[in-house]
Amino acid sequence: MTFEATLSREQFIRLSILRHIQRRTFYFWAIVCAILTAYALVIGPYLLLYAAWVPFVLYLLAGVFIAVQNGLQKDQPYFLPTRYEFDKSGVSLSTLQGQSQLTWEHFADWKKIARCYVLSLTAGPILAIPQKAVPAAQVGKFEALLDKHLKKQT
Repeated sequence: MTFEATLSREQFIRLSILRHIQRRTFYFWAIVCAILTAYALVIGPYLLLYAAWVPFVLYLLAGVFIAVQNGLQKDQPYFLPTRYEFDKSGVSLSTLQGQSQLTWEHFADWKKIARCYVLSLTAGPILAIPQKAVPAAQVGKFEALLDKHLKKQT
């Protein structure tokens, strides 16, 4: 099964922000913020609200800033037209900058986010394929192939 696709800047930025708020660090800051906020509101002093919210908001703003900054870099490989070839051994990727082959063992799972098929690599990065790149007639077959080799994350 072969697709050609290009990830849009909007999709890249949206995926980057979503991944930023799905990291363990986000949950750590959110929990610390919630505990300090509850403590400040119930027991006081209200000055603890600054200690709770400033780091949390800075974490969020840093993620958004980095996502937008990376999204503005026009020469990044994730914005190049890419050819994806899926078969029983794995995924082949081809761009103007080169080719690579990933076996199914390199992937952890897959899910649909921000109108993209997102395949997570075991090392941490992701492979994002816009849903519109998959012809409507092949969506079922493509998702069945992914389900066969990868677990679907909900």
